[in-house]
Amino acid sequence: MARMIRELIFGNTFLLYLLASLALISTILIFQLASKKNIGLLWEKWFAVCFVFVSPHVNLPPFNYLHFINLAAAGGDSNVAKLPWVFYPWVIFVLSGRFINFFKNQFVEALYFLVLRNPGFSLYCLLPITSTLWSLVPEITLKAGIAFTGFTLFSFYLGARYEWPELSRLLRWGYTSLAIVSVLRYPRVAKEFAGITSHKNAFGSLMVVSTALWYLHYSQGAKTQKERWIALGFMLFSFYLVRATSSGSSLVNSLMLVVIVSSLSFLSKLKFQWAFTCIVGFTVLGIISSVYIIDNLESIVVGGLGKDLTLTGRTEFWPQLLDAANQRPWFGYGFDGFFQQEEIGEQTPAYFIYTPNGFQPKTAHNGAIAILLSFGYPGLLLILFSLFTNLSFAVRQLSRSPLAESGIPIIYLVFIILNNITEGSLGELGDAWLAYVLLTVRLCIDSGKSSSNNRRSYGGDLPPQPASRFNPD
Repeated sequence: MARMIRELIFGNTFLLYLLASLALISTILIFQLASKKNIGLLWEKWFAVCFVFVSPHVNLPPFNYLHFINLAAAGGDSNVAKLPWVFYPWVIFVLSGRFINFFKNQFVEALYFLVLRNPGFSLYCLLPITSTLWSLVPEITLKAGIAFTGFTLFSFYLGARYEWPELSRLLRWGYTSLAIVSVLRYPRVAKEFAGITSHKNAFGSLMVVSTALWYLHYSQGAKTQKERWIALGFMLFSFYLVRATSSGSSLVNSLMLVVIVSSLSFLSKLKFQWAFTCIVGFTVLGIISSVYIIDNLESIVVGGLGKDLTLTGRTEFWPQLLDAANQRPWFGYGFDGFFQQEEIGEQTPAYFIYTPNGFQPKTAHNGAIAILLSFGYPGLLLILFSLFTNLSFAVRQLSRSPLAESGIPIIYLVFIILNNITEGSLGELGDAWLAYVLLTVRLCIDSGKSSSNNRRSYGGDLPPQPASRFNPD
């Protein structure tokens, strides 16, 4: 159906000009309306929810064409794959007033705090483009690097523009919208439910975070009884969909995040060293549990948590991937440059990686290995340094901010660590990277402002900085 519509539009010159004229008129009208402060803010929030909605690369037209990953896809020369080149400049034009205001008043301060407070993240973000220099497939890596940069810049904008309560609201409703649309699209929710995502594990991961965020809002953020009932309803709905995926790892991660949220009040009363140790210890326990599940899949997962066949074989091809990474330890194979069996065949080491039953992986299924393959050990060290920096900032926020706000980065950091044991989401362009950029930017800004205020209160001198105006209104 979609193909017939594309052929009808692009094959009819008159219809193409008519649609272009209507699009131009609509754009001018929307631009004029967006110049009004309240309407512009509302549309920006709608765009943010849409950005969260498409971030896992949903398979629902037309949203699947809006993801930046289309710029790096094999069919990237088609007209539809180029849609991000049109859509995102259109968004910038329509909301140009808000973007100009951001660059005048907030951009320099946000970038200053990001580079100063988390240099590991800042340097890591340069690697996808620069890895074109040593990639086995430089053209593919360049396209993927451009897609990564565009996706990261929009994520940076949202993280700098909105504070935690608003980010939480945007993320919750983005995930919940995806869940509702998935159920409406496929009303018969059966085992191994994947919704409108590409795989049940991807959908399960989204619902894990959705469950935790709604539970946090229910226990800490809701101000009225009505809000609490709504939060409880969506929490249970999200958890129901976690179970519907039949993913054992998603269920374990969901339960662990619920425990983390339930423990926030206790953790906030501890000293920094003890709180940090407790969270790290809990995360290590989660990692051990995930590995134990993988190693005892048939006896534990099948019987107790629901069969999860995608875990089968990971421990068989991970050693092969590590051997391949160790062949290029300093630079790796470039961003999106390793799993290119279809493009360069036997010239990529991934071509020779198989499990004993003949399965050939298309991704690393592990965040650390995925980053190793792309950028070598320097890239892995940068992201680990960034991760521990964020964890340090997040734990400090527990005693400085309301739990409804400070709990959000804790949820995401623990989830990202646990999720990347069996998935390579941190090394891919998707919802996990979006969340990581958001929390990194927001934590750097909050930490920088808190440090600046403390130094001022003690009479210390600071380098000249722009006035802080971190208010989306």
